Amino acid sequence: MSVKTRLTLAVASFFLFAFVLLTALSISVFQKTLEKIIEIRQSSLIENTADEIDQKIELRKKTLILLASDLGSATKDENGLQSFLEQHHSLDGLFDNFAIFDLQGKLIANLDRPESRGKVNISTREYFQKAVTQSRVVVSPPLKSAVSGRPIVVICVPVFDIRGHMILILLGTIELTQDSFLADFANAKIGAAGYFYLVTSKGVFVTHPDQSRILKNAADIPDQNKSLDMALGGFEGNMTSTTQAGKDAIFSFKRLKSVDWIVAAVYPSDEAFSPIAEVKSNAMLVSIALLLLLLPLAWLFMYRQLAPLQKLRNKVLNAEATFDLNSPQKKYPRDEIGELAKAFDDAMIKRLSAESALTASENKLRLIADNMSAFIGYIDYSEKYTFVNKQVEKLFGISAKETIGKTVKEVMPPAFYQQNKPFINQVLNGEWTRFERQAQRKGNIEWDRVTYVPDINQNGMVDGFFVLVEDITEFKRVQTELTSSEKRIRTITDNIPALIGYIDADERYQFCNRLYSLIPGINPDAMIGQTMKDVFGDQNYLELKEKIQQALKGETVSFERFTTERGVSKYLQYEYVPDVNLDGSTVGFYTMAIDVTDRKEAELKLQSNEGLLRAIADNIPAFVSFIDKEDRFQFVNRPYESWFNLPIAEIRGRSVLSLLSESAQQLHREHFHIALAGEKTEFELQVSIAGAFNHYRATYAPQLNEAGAVIGVNSLVNDITDAKAIETQLLALARFDTLTGLPNRNQLNERLAEASARSARSKRSMAVMFLDLDRFKSINDTLGHHAGDLVLKEFAYRLKGCIRQTDMVGRLAGDEFVIVLEGLNSQAESEIVGSKIIQAMTAPFNIDGNARIITTSIGIAISSNQHSSGEELLNKADEALYLAKKAGRNIFKSLEL
Repeated sequence: MSVKTRLTLAVASFFLFAFVLLTALSISVFQKTLEKIIEIRQSSLIENTADEIDQKIELRKKTLILLASDLGSATKDENGLQSFLEQHHSLDGLFDNFAIFDLQGKLIANLDRPESRGKVNISTREYFQKAVTQSRVVVSPPLKSAVSGRPIVVICVPVFDIRGHMILILLGTIELTQDSFLADFANAKIGAAGYFYLVTSKGVFVTHPDQSRILKNAADIPDQNKSLDMALGGFEGNMTSTTQAGKDAIFSFKRLKSVDWIVAAVYPSDEAFSPIAEVKSNAMLVSIALLLLLLPLAWLFMYRQLAPLQKLRNKVLNAEATFDLNSPQKKYPRDEIGELAKAFDDAMIKRLSAESALTASENKLRLIADNMSAFIGYIDYSEKYTFVNKQVEKLFGISAKETIGKTVKEVMPPAFYQQNKPFINQVLNGEWTRFERQAQRKGNIEWDRVTYVPDINQNGMVDGFFVLVEDITEFKRVQTELTSSEKRIRTITDNIPALIGYIDADERYQFCNRLYSLIPGINPDAMIGQTMKDVFGDQNYLELKEKIQQALKGETVSFERFTTERGVSKYLQYEYVPDVNLDGSTVGFYTMAIDVTDRKEAELKLQSNEGLLRAIADNIPAFVSFIDKEDRFQFVNRPYESWFNLPIAEIRGRSVLSLLSESAQQLHREHFHIALAGEKTEFELQVSIAGAFNHYRATYAPQLNEAGAVIGVNSLVNDITDAKAIETQLLALARFDTLTGLPNRNQLNERLAEASARSARSKRSMAVMFLDLDRFKSINDTLGHHAGDLVLKEFAYRLKGCIRQTDMVGRLAGDEFVIVLEGLNSQAESEIVGSKIIQAMTAPFNIDGNARIITTSIGIAISSNQHSSGEELLNKADEALYLAKKAGRNIFKSLEL
């Protein structure tokens, strides 16, 4: 049998096997995907349903709390309480009935059945006892009403008088078979046969399509499905089990947040997965039809395509081992054999020429790679090293020459290989992979950041993968230190790969992040209070002095600098942002220095070999390009595809201006001409990529030829969005209270002075209110500081709701708050606000599910027609607050200045 016949049969057999395997795999993947989608849909449906029920129950709780607050504001006899309930028929859409009980459990008012007053006592009911003893809102389990005899759920709310004493219990009832939202829920369907039901965590049915189960315990129903037992035991999510009828179904369970109930859904499997069987049948029919059609055609096509190889066989077998590129040009017969022979000779010439060029390129690549600080390598599909730089010796103690041809398993220690094997499998499956690993080398623990980039050929197959191993041991050390660093601003700044500090007008450090510790000989804690000259020495200070003076004059300064400090050389990108006071004076400046050494080194290395440039540039988080003198892109890396939403092939050769927005065109023209003049230039711009606006820093550097003439411009665009965001956060954190979001003491003092000046100019009165929470220390002592924080946030929220938009409320410290009222016509206006605040605090505070009455005392200082400073008003308000405390708290006192 000839080679043509064997090859044709082999290809046909492989095609048959691959086609059948691909069809089976496609159907399997589709089936698993569809099943996953159904489960996700079921989970989303049960979660949305649970959220909706939670919202409706919370709405009813809050409605009863507001009703209880109104009920407690004035004492009423039994007839007055009955009249009060009858005024609230508008709430029938939320509750089926309202009732009022005294603290001994006696019914004293009933909205729908007033004749039952005095005839019912619920003092023995557990939900009533909890509401009385714990002073909180209580939702009862499902029970049978003592008044109507119907299945209900009761929500109990304590009623407090204006002094905070519990006087009554307000009940709202929800009939389980009549209430709209629970009855509609029980009748809802999932598909044609699926349904929902509610059950308590103790197994009592709240709602069910079969109303005979309501109030019954699941344990009392024979043949109950075991999935409910799992849900009662704490399970949440989806599971597949069988119903009482013996059919498979998808069961979903979700616990409610507002009450100790479980939402359950049942969806029959035969209905849920019915599309899968139909898809399988159709897919198999289509696959068989395509196979019967394509297989004969493939056989005939392969046989004819391989026939000319027989004629070239002898020529290939007799080809000389070495091919002389300098031999005179041969003459070939003018027939098919001659054409194939000529094609063979041309192919040999191209191959040898390519090998020569490849050798030269590899030499350049080797020179660059061996001088990089990171390990670079290439591993083929059989896991053999085909390229490594000298850093391999540092990693594994073996030379680069010895590594080539060996497998990863042969080079790495066994345990190390097992640790890396899952990531190798992942990249060989075509996935870009990055991970960190720990290794012990020469007795030291080191950390590596490993990047695996798949090498995918034109056919979509993985030929191997590129390897980049960076030493991040020092980074890990800094990361460990950051875990014990300061909270709030310290947490933000210490996690940024930049040197961040604040320097006052005397050029002394008032703040610095932990990244300064990376500079040998510098202790960030010891830097505080030292001048820049003391920290970095006279020479470095002289280099920065002009930039420092610019920042202290109110100018934002941005520059790069190469420096050697204490034996460490690096490129740094500096940002000096002035801290300008409200009066326009500069009180200091923020400094941020980013190590851009890697970027600078990459710019130098990228000029040597475009092939290496493409492999590296496409995998770095920056935009890299080369623009010729005619302002056209001649080289762009892969990130440009996401910027312009175009493939690289369509970007290369196009005018830069044709791809930029109008705002970016002017910046590009200006700096492009500067770079063409032989100067390096930098600028910042804002770009919209994938619908989001980011900040970028662009660097334009001239590209020179061997004669020193400019032949184009190298462009590097870095994302500095995070740095910009941190800059904004630093300014904001200095002026606002992080717990409540209110202005802090610094901003309050500034705005109080401004308000005082405006009041003097307008000749209208103003008032300052000094508030604190009565007995706030007891909350922290009994419930914890977390509860205290919740009270402060809710207190601040209620304060903002009591004042005008033109007024201001701020937090001084602890539980002390200040309100500034401007443009007053009389003293009564400030007292109205004081009364409004005290009334706003009568509603119980919800502290982790516990209702508690919180009161406040207020001191009010009112300016006279004579000008009074903000500080004087604040002191007078503090004095008035003392009088309010002395008078018994939960009141306000006013003093005129």
